[in-house]
Amino acid sequence: MKKLIPMLLLVGVVACSREESVANMAPPKQNDAVAQPRTLPPPAAAPAAEPAPAMPRMIVRTADVKIIVADTSKTVDAITKSIEGAGGYVSGSNIWREGELLRAKLTLRVPADKLTATLASIRGLAKRVENETIASEDVSQEFVDLESQVRNLEATEAELLELLKVARVNSKKATDVLEVHDQLTMIRGEIEQARGRMRYLSQVTSMSSIALEVVPDAITQPVVKAGWQPLVVVKDASRALVAFLQSAATVVIWFVVYILPILGMLTLVITALIKLARRSRAREV
Repeated sequence: MKKLIPMLLLVGVVACSREESVANMAPPKQNDAVAQPRTLPPPAAAPAAEPAPAMPRMIVRTADVKIIVADTSKTVDAITKSIEGAGGYVSGSNIWREGELLRAKLTLRVPADKLTATLASIRGLAKRVENETIASEDVSQEFVDLESQVRNLEATEAELLELLKVARVNSKKATDVLEVHDQLTMIRGEIEQARGRMRYLSQVTSMSSIALEVVPDAITQPVVKAGWQPLVVVKDASRALVAFLQSAATVVIWFVVYILPILGMLTLVITALIKLARRSRAREV
């Protein structure tokens, strides 16, 4: 009987807990009025994607100029001062003498944004510009590719450094360590090569190059002055000779075809008249 009482109490507790759970699961009572459905707010618009950063433009600009000047030495000095004043420099110079005249070839480096002004200054120092050529090369894509290559190589270098640490601790063979070290050395060489190319591209795009040739005006003067042209004189003389021969031939043709027959007829008429006059005189005598 004592054992039965606890069992009954346990059954009662379980039954009460089931009733509470059923009551909780029952649907809530609805009001007499039909409940209006709730309107959900519209979903928030997704944030617009940020535009990709514009790829930097890297342009390599070079110029090739040949000018004619009155005095080579003075012109070279003036150009050098102008280049240095613009923040550039003369990277190469070759000046030589031909007889009593100086000629020069200069390689100039100027800031890229001052190339146009520098070329205008050079033109102002020349008597005339023999030729001028400007070339441009876009190396933007190459520079971006080198940046990506350097990032990949640096990631590989970091992994090889970790592998080298593990190989030094765990490997008992020196060849394993040396093999990882050789791979690491090769990767570092490729990184330095790519960075060197990037530095070179940055330099050549920031500073434009001008190949300048300076020629004195006396060298360009022709041996025969432009006022006297022998070939033109020969052609003019030939035309005059042909015109004279044509005129002479025309006179001969007119004389033979036109004048000579008229003179012949006049001669015959005059001769006949003379004969008639003589006969008339003879009869009178």
